[in-house]
Amino acid sequence: MQWDLERTGDIGVLHLSGFLGESVAHRLAGAVDWSGARCTEAMVIDLAALQGWNGEGEAAIVNAAGRLGADHGLLAVCGLAGRGAPLLATAHDLGVLRLYPDTDTALAALAPH
Repeated sequence: MQWDLERTGDIGVLHLSGFLGESVAHRLAGAVDWSGARCTEAMVIDLAALQGWNGEGEAAIVNAAGRLGADHGLLAVCGLAGRGAPLLATAHDLGVLRLYPDTDTALAALAPH
């Protein structure tokens, strides 16, 4: 898994690529910690370029929501593109994170009004 941080104002967009599974979950945790220290507002994790993930990868994203804490608000996740992600859908339903179809929609929803 590779990652790249893009800042849009104070919102951080963490673009992921490759495959997100158990063997790289620690890299996602490090990326979220690093990004969270540099972005003062909400965070978006963009999954559009990911080739895939497994249950451990989904769990790592849900754990990332907890790593950010209340200062950053709810973690936004986008780019599922119709791919199944039952753990992320459940986390969304429980209010742990928010799901958006794409980065533009996530940024529009998170922008200060």
